[in-house]
Amino acid sequence: MGYSAEHRRMAPLLEAARQFDIATNPAPAALFEAGSGGFQIWCTPEDHPGELWSKVDMIAGAFAKPCEYVASAHWKWSEGDDPAIVGIVLSTDAYALRDTRLIKAGEFHNRSEDITWAKKKIEWLWQASRARGTMPPIVVDEK
Repeated sequence: MGYSAEHRRMAPLLEAARQFDIATNPAPAALFEAGSGGFQIWCTPEDHPGELWSKVDMIAGAFAKPCEYVASAHWKWSEGDDPAIVGIVLSTDAYALRDTRLIKAGEFHNRSEDITWAKKKIEWLWQASRARGTMPPIVVDEK
């Protein structure tokens, strides 16, 4: 397909992430921050991955509402001569839980409840984007 065509295919997803930008949109569903080849997912006191997150004192800072970083998603490209986006790579980091000592320092990366929650947010964003075709599979980054 080529890099340009693949970026155009994913453009509706990034546009939806911009529409639901946590920095400017106070709506409950606005939990995203778009980049050029993916996006970040943030949680709020009302919408978060699990019980431990409810114990975090979230602040708005430069954003439209109180929040904390949860995940990053970027495109997984095929290998070879015909570039294609073959997945959405997901990685989570519960920095706020680690920093408040709600979890041990070595247990903040790719926690199962964070992964499950973030996958649901990506699936929701895909539906909201009205992107054509099937959503690429979500692949958890094991690094």
